[in-house]
Amino acid sequence: MYGLRLRSQAQEQVELAPIQRKLPDEIMSIVLGKLGAYNLGRTQCVCKAWHHLGFNEELWAPSCLEAFQQESREATAQLMRSQYRNSWRTMFLDRPHLRFDGLYCSRNTYIRTGVTEWRVKNPVHLVCYYRYFRFLPDGTFLYRTSPEVLVKVERSLRAPFVRSRADEGVQKGRYLLLRNRLFTSMPLGNNAGTEIRTRLRLRSTVRGANNRLDVDAIMSYDRGSNAATPMLENAMGNDEDEGMPGRQYKRGLAPYVFVPWEHIQDSPLNLPVAKMDFYVPG
Repeated sequence: MYGLRLRSQAQEQVELAPIQRKLPDEIMSIVLGKLGAYNLGRTQCVCKAWHHLGFNEELWAPSCLEAFQQESREATAQLMRSQYRNSWRTMFLDRPHLRFDGLYCSRNTYIRTGVTEWRVKNPVHLVCYYRYFRFLPDGTFLYRTSPEVLVKVERSLRAPFVRSRADEGVQKGRYLLLRNRLFTSMPLGNNAGTEIRTRLRLRSTVRGANNRLDVDAIMSYDRGSNAATPMLENAMGNDEDEGMPGRQYKRGLAPYVFVPWEHIQDSPLNLPVAKMDFYVPG
């Protein structure tokens, strides 16, 4: 057809890599099962043989159960069968979920007027600061606001949370994910009666990435001495009604960008203001 000679798959000779010649598919499936979903997806791009092995549904089941471990295993499996064509892989790619293999970072800038000091023109400064989220599978998260870049705060957020971490500005809270709507709540400093609540939207720049968090609102909420309301009970309003009583903040609402642990060192978010005055998250 069109002057091309087609060869059958049986006639095509494919040279296998040494690891493919030495290890059968059964052993390779066990190896691939140790990688995790995102590394498994990268492995599928290596060659045709690994691309085919990557569609084994059993390889994707552990990552799905970890991503949705706030549900019971039976509920997750039932949802997979009923809504995702009995495919763990499809469920992992198409169902919104938070990522636990890195940090969500929001880079915020604003202009601040400097001191005049007998000059005709007032100097201005471009101030840059960051908000960081690290989400954990058990429904908790670590949060930090800092002028420091990723490489300088990674250690404080990667280590297990202890009270001494609060000296570095690290705070701990709880989150709730409803489809692509994310609600977070954490105490304000040492004041247990006041909470900082945020409402965000989880989205992906490519299928299954879950690598952006758009900020809808950041609120401070005073629970009061007898106002022991359940966490985020008042945060689940519709789009027209904020549903989050308290004081609303308008500044510092830049989207969060997800950065995996292995890319923190080379992320462009580490660039200083002199080299990157504005960052477009996409």
